[in-house]
Amino acid sequence: MKLRMESRLAIVLACLVASCVPSGPRQADSSSRPASAEPSPGGRSGTALIITGAAARIPQEAALLEALDSRGLLEDVVFISGVSSGALNAVVLNGILSGRFSWDRYRSILFTLRSEDVFLQRGKRLPVDTSPARELFRRVAERELGYRRIGDLPFPTAITVTRLRDLGLEQTAYRLCSVPINPESDPDLGLADVLAATTAIPVVFPPARIPGVRTIPDLEYVDGGASEDYLPFESLLEFERYRGKGVDRVFIVTRKFDQGPDVSEELSLLGVDDHRVLDYLGVSFDRIADRKFRRSLEEFARKAPDTAARALVWTPDFPEKFLLLDFGSLEAQYRRTLAWAAGSHPVPLAEYLGK
Repeated sequence: MKLRMESRLAIVLACLVASCVPSGPRQADSSSRPASAEPSPGGRSGTALIITGAAARIPQEAALLEALDSRGLLEDVVFISGVSSGALNAVVLNGILSGRFSWDRYRSILFTLRSEDVFLQRGKRLPVDTSPARELFRRVAERELGYRRIGDLPFPTAITVTRLRDLGLEQTAYRLCSVPINPESDPDLGLADVLAATTAIPVVFPPARIPGVRTIPDLEYVDGGASEDYLPFESLLEFERYRGKGVDRVFIVTRKFDQGPDVSEELSLLGVDDHRVLDYLGVSFDRIADRKFRRSLEEFARKAPDTAARALVWTPDFPEKFLLLDFGSLEAQYRRTLAWAAGSHPVPLAEYLGK
């Protein structure tokens, strides 16, 4: 079967994006930072949140966070870690838990967003133009919440970015925290700039430079979830060592993983028509991501069994499907997830892996 040029480009794109999600723990190269060991903190207290990337499924995570908050389960939060759109939720959660923002206000922002408020398609060229997203980050983070620097966040919060130059290799993550949990954390980095980097989906969105960097290389950075930090638990372990004590409870919040082929539909939102070749081949970003999520949970349990034993995982489970790049369905996702959450609860990490 002869494939048109557009179909061949679509297949290359799918392979590139899939290759940006490491398949599991690998041997680090000689220049990598040493693997972290289980912290040996004195005592435990407080709750930590780990929020994965979700792209346009960001309202699913937001709804789960609202459900946790409404149940009084976020009253003792001491640390938040996020990547990609999970980092956006982490920043907003800072505002809500500190009283600067409300769930009503957050919903009003999400419910009015459309794809053109996040990216602009210039013909069939990739990456797309994400200048609308940058403006959105500045409007909400800086002007509404008053968080100009990452150090302005009231709760210790870590956001992972990935070195584009070494994408696909092990140990490419930098965990930028509002407090000095590691050598790379710098409280003076611009928060909107860090958010632009952590949400830069490889190939699809342009990479981002972070102005004024002093503790990490002055390079281009992309989505934090494209590194070994698909599940950003390492920053929690760093926080526990920095703090000198562990946390008593961990909530891991992620979006729904759909199992059917979906790449052709996703590409169509970017103006790329692969004539459903990738769906015919059964390619699914979600299946790749689900495997990576589970392997990351296993790695968390292996590296930090005491902390992982206190972790609870929450991911939506309902029949409706929502595309990762469709920002026009945010209200429907939020309401559906909130309704599902009313009859659900987070499950222990070991139980989740045993499903």
